Amino acid sequence: MAVITKTHALRVIRRAYGPEHADAVAGQLPERIDMTNPADTALLYRLGLTPDRLASALGGEL
Repeated sequence: MAVITKTHALRVIRRAYGPEHADAVAGQLPERIDMTNPADTALLYRLGLTPDRLASALGGEL
């Protein structure tokens, strides 16, 4: 199971997209995000936080 914390996710989002975007989505993220859970991955997708977009925004650093 690939679970990340909300804190870790926000750290990555802040680096990839900036603090404004991280602040905008913070209230919508659960405390623990299971990357194998379809509901959690669907939420990330709706927020524009797909693995491909994150990797692109971070310059492939994921």
